[in-house]
Amino acid sequence: MASTPRAPKQWCLTKTESVNTFENWKQNLTYTLSLDKNFAPFLLDGATWGKMSKTSPLRGFTADAQPIPTDERKTAAQKVALLDLMLGQIANYCPVVMTCLQIYY
Repeated sequence: MASTPRAPKQWCLTKTESVNTFENWKQNLTYTLSLDKNFAPFLLDGATWGKMSKTSPLRGFTADAQPIPTDERKTAAQKVALLDLMLGQIANYCPVVMTCLQIYY
């Protein structure tokens, strides 16, 4: 019976992380997210996206075209939704960062 790859259970960041524990957290989360084919493209070297705004609700994404097979193509709106899901997953594990962001907004 073949086993599927699994990463250690993800843990939340704390206010007392060292550089080493932060890097371990980041690598584990990156690996875990890369196992989902919907999130993997956002984790590739050189992957970029724009800031969401009223004038740029699609973050600069465009719909997939050739040579991507028709059944695997995604619209720009689908890419935005998947990116938002991935960023939400990251935010779930770093409440320290979320607290800092809430202070600035």
